[in-house]
Amino acid sequence: MSIPREIVRQRVQMGQKVDVEPISRRMKVYQLSDPVDRMIEKLKKVAYEEQCDKLLFYVKKEEKDALKGKRFIPEGYIDGFFQGEAAYIYSLFLDPKRNRPVDLKEEQRVMEVVKGNRKKAVKPSLPDGYTMQNAQAKDAPEMAELYQQVFETYPTPMNDPQFIREMMNNQVFFTVVKYHGCIVSACSTDILPLFNCAEISDCVTLPEHRNLRLLSHQFSYQVKQMKQKGVQTLFCYARAVSAGMNLINSRHGFTYGGRMVQNSNIAGRLESMNIWFKNLHE
Repeated sequence: MSIPREIVRQRVQMGQKVDVEPISRRMKVYQLSDPVDRMIEKLKKVAYEEQCDKLLFYVKKEEKDALKGKRFIPEGYIDGFFQGEAAYIYSLFLDPKRNRPVDLKEEQRVMEVVKGNRKKAVKPSLPDGYTMQNAQAKDAPEMAELYQQVFETYPTPMNDPQFIREMMNNQVFFTVVKYHGCIVSACSTDILPLFNCAEISDCVTLPEHRNLRLLSHQFSYQVKQMKQKGVQTLFCYARAVSAGMNLINSRHGFTYGGRMVQNSNIAGRLESMNIWFKNLHE
């Protein structure tokens, strides 16, 4: 994985509710403003300047009509995203080629596997030699090396120890699993205080340590931790071609909310991402 840090520094943040993410060539919009047509034209201008060809709009139920007739495509929803209210995700593709599945047959196969597996996650115990802990700043260099080894590309520069430290100081909570003292797996929850929700993300395990439920163990802990912090809704975007991460979400009681086409630059290409969510205070 090679992500120049200067690219991330170019990341535009138009207030707290619009993000521009050049690595994945996308923009995320969390609030509409009037007039909507003028806002969309402004966003499209920024998108062309930043070489983004996908705009994602997270809107409330009463805002959905504002996007009708404007070439927006519904891709999914996250129940409880906005302080308990549902977010409906609409995408505007500035390049029609972006609105094409990467590997439709494999994406469909993964969901068939998930639907056919109704097991519920039991609290897994770690195998001998493995321990889990909250990550600390001193772990950042080893974590960065882990992400570097596993991912050819990634939406954020997780191969940069300083970037990881900055995340730790900005409402992102990492866990790591160590094997005889060496980090072999990690994941995070990124709290969005404005919306009282959090994203489980940055899930990674070295290939030789997979199929041991290391991420499932961390999922259980992260769900419990976010519930204790009063977070309303937890959500996760899982690679649509990865059966493992989709199974973990399903087994931990997350609900499938749709698929975002060519959404994230990960593992060397733009990949579609499945949406999963869980209400923590039902």
